[in-house]
Amino acid sequence: MRHAFAIIAGVGLLLLAIASLLPLLETDAWWVRYLDFPRMQFAAGLVVLWVLMVALGGIGRGAARWLTVLALIALGYHGWKLWPYQPLAAKMDPRTATCGPEARLSVMVANVQRKNRQADEVIALVREQNPDLFFVLETNGWWDEALSALDADYDHHLQDIPSDATYYGMHVFSRHPFADTEMRFPFGADTPLFVGTLDHPARQIRVFGIHPRPPHYFQPSTLRDATVLEAAIEARDGDLPALLAGDFNATPWERTSRRALRLGGLIDPRAGRGPLISFDANSWWMKWPLDQILWQQGLAMTGFEVLDGLGSDHYPVLAELCVTDGVDLRPLAPRDSDEAEARATLEKARAIPDAAFDG
Repeated sequence: MRHAFAIIAGVGLLLLAIASLLPLLETDAWWVRYLDFPRMQFAAGLVVLWVLMVALGGIGRGAARWLTVLALIALGYHGWKLWPYQPLAAKMDPRTATCGPEARLSVMVANVQRKNRQADEVIALVREQNPDLFFVLETNGWWDEALSALDADYDHHLQDIPSDATYYGMHVFSRHPFADTEMRFPFGADTPLFVGTLDHPARQIRVFGIHPRPPHYFQPSTLRDATVLEAAIEARDGDLPALLAGDFNATPWERTSRRALRLGGLIDPRAGRGPLISFDANSWWMKWPLDQILWQQGLAMTGFEVLDGLGSDHYPVLAELCVTDGVDLRPLAPRDSDEAEARATLEKARAIPDAAFDG
């Protein structure tokens, strides 16, 4: 019986190692790209299954040896991908910025979950944290009415609630005016991308609000990847410091996220500080960071935190920034292949006959 359980553990170890390594493939297939999310869980599972296999007596010296080698390779791959997001890694923003009230910019992102009805808690948190920019995601008509209570707190309010993609409504509240704003639907997608120029007292800032669809059930990652990369490239090519914020439906260690950081010269506050989980607030094991706030030189961090839950499956995130050029930020250097691979992703997205999905 012990040998049978050892075999079961060994088979599980083999399958988990294969699943761990599949994201090495350069593919948009939803079931492969989804495997990028649970890297921490996969790493823990590999260790547990290996210990069980050994503790139960193994499954034969040769098979156990090869399974151990494969598990170590998979663990090494997870470690390489996760390394930047633990406290021993290098920080991209040292958090040494100091500034007066006129140069401060606080940004909050909250995916409130469409079916959630705890609007009073959301409004109370906003008034407690008092962000200058507040991105609210997954809003619908009910949330539009509930959030109208914030119109008295914010002079500037923009929104888009798609009629079909009802899980991708977006509201943007700002204390500062915008010189220009646009709700785009890149590549024919049915999920909005907010783009605007914020008239901050210290200087203008280009702002991108992002919430693409995730890879999920026959829904490839093409449009998600292309949306994030397009925003990063536009931020890079602009004349103003840029801020990207939202629910990216991608973890920071996913290849598109890292490529966007390199191409856009973007700073990730999680680097060197830990994963800072923002999803899933309702699950004990589905835990990974999806909600992101990134910035370029010209902005620097004084604080970043994941806030308490508000009845949604996401935790809100808050970044306290300073509009300044006086901080030595450390963005990732672009790779030679980044531009070509990003352009290939954009072309693939443009080639989709009907990018909009139902539901």
